[in-house]
Amino acid sequence: MTTKKIRFKKIKFQKSFALTCAFHFLIYSTILLFIYLAVNTFIQLRLSTAFPAMGDLLAYKSALKEDDFSKISLRLPKRCGFIVFDQDGRTVYASDRELSENIHPNNIDVISSYEGAYYSVYEKMDENDGSYYYISLTIQDEHTNMLRILGSCTLDQNLNILYGDLFPERTFLTETEFEMLQGIYSHNMNIEKYEYVNMENEYRVLVFVSPQMTAAAYDKVMSRANGLWLMAVPAILGVILLETFLFARRIRRWIRPVNQAIAHYAADSVFDVDEKKVPREFQPMADNFSKLLKQLEKVQKEKEEIYRERQRMITDISHDLKTPLTVIQGYSKAFMENMIPEDKKEKYLTAIYNRSVLAAQLIDTLFEYMRMEHPSYHPDMEAMDLARFITQFLAEKYSEIENNHFSLEADIQETPIPFHGDKKLLTRLMENLLGNALKYNPEGTTIFVSLHACGREIILTVADNGTGIPKEIAGQVFSPFITGSAARTSGDGTGLGLAIVRQITELHKGQILLAQPPKKPYATEFVLNFPGETDPADRL
Repeated sequence: MTTKKIRFKKIKFQKSFALTCAFHFLIYSTILLFIYLAVNTFIQLRLSTAFPAMGDLLAYKSALKEDDFSKISLRLPKRCGFIVFDQDGRTVYASDRELSENIHPNNIDVISSYEGAYYSVYEKMDENDGSYYYISLTIQDEHTNMLRILGSCTLDQNLNILYGDLFPERTFLTETEFEMLQGIYSHNMNIEKYEYVNMENEYRVLVFVSPQMTAAAYDKVMSRANGLWLMAVPAILGVILLETFLFARRIRRWIRPVNQAIAHYAADSVFDVDEKKVPREFQPMADNFSKLLKQLEKVQKEKEEIYRERQRMITDISHDLKTPLTVIQGYSKAFMENMIPEDKKEKYLTAIYNRSVLAAQLIDTLFEYMRMEHPSYHPDMEAMDLARFITQFLAEKYSEIENNHFSLEADIQETPIPFHGDKKLLTRLMENLLGNALKYNPEGTTIFVSLHACGREIILTVADNGTGIPKEIAGQVFSPFITGSAARTSGDGTGLGLAIVRQITELHKGQILLAQPPKKPYATEFVLNFPGETDPADRL
């Protein structure tokens, strides 16, 4: 039997083209935003490193307090530098030799403080139209935030101190000191100081030199930074091209499987789709088509499985019937030809009878199995107390169990268990399960039967501590015609006992399983679950 299978590969769809476009637009915008932020961050980094200030140096306060100056020096821009003095004016550290040669302890008092007092220099005109310089030392009050002048002095054009309370030990200022008053170290370089105490409670004064932010210097740095935007243009174009390519490829990938599935399906049935008329939101169509193909594939598999099962059943029935029929045929022929001695005729007749009974049992069992499997079959359901029914069955079976030198341990719920079932089928179910235990276990085996209602579920357990079921056939014990001593089937080797048990269980809307592994001390454990009856609407 040859069949054609149509497989529909799993396809991931966006809910709509609109969502897909939005998704790609989001990715595109995110990448562009990332490029913008990266370039902007780099530009800001260039600006901050091009014009560092004392605040950048104070980011390493912990290193300053530990006098670990070399670590700070390595992280500063090349054009920056600093020198550290102790309270006696001795140099503790200088980032380069030029600073140690050009900045001296006596320059410290003319340098503005980063967090303290700072100098302001004003050029003024006198009555004779001559110019002079007014210098003030100002600090901001921590409590009132008001500016307070700590001292002032007046210099002439030659930087001689005319009067004032600043620099009492000096009569004039040098050109270098005058520039330091204004925060200038050299051409295009700023200077300021920071006073602090280290971990050892030792006084330190740090003098920091950094490039000035002049208009020309700023324009130069910005010109270089803006050049990065020109470099970003190719990257942006590349992102656009890549996104366009990926978006187009994704759409083709979505549509291609649908078209291929339709083309394969069209080999057996016409299914024309005009691509120009495919709606914008085509996922419902694709989903429905996918479900259709899956259903067809499932039905095809079920048909193939049923076909294989029927073939196997025919083969097994032929094999099981052949043995007794062969014996009957052989012995009958011997009788017809008068080849059997008188003293053995009874023995041969008994063998013929036993084989005919076996063949009849096999046919009856097969008929029962096929009858229950037919869709039109309906069990004869009636209300009962399942606990009482199982108890009565075990009481009637007890003598047979004892005669076979077996033991029985029953754990049946004492209170009634309302149930709707077919008593004949339930009797056959218990006969098959207990019959298997009696037939395929040695004497002395204990059979365990348990029945309890747990909520809206009824659990029936039939187990034994005998030889157990081999793992190689444990997964197929409920299949028809699984025979042999290890298969634990009922009847005289028909191989339909547990298959019938499964059918009866399912006719009562229950489930049966072979516990793997069984609970101790069981060697074999069958667990049957039935729905409990708590409401008339729940009845079968």
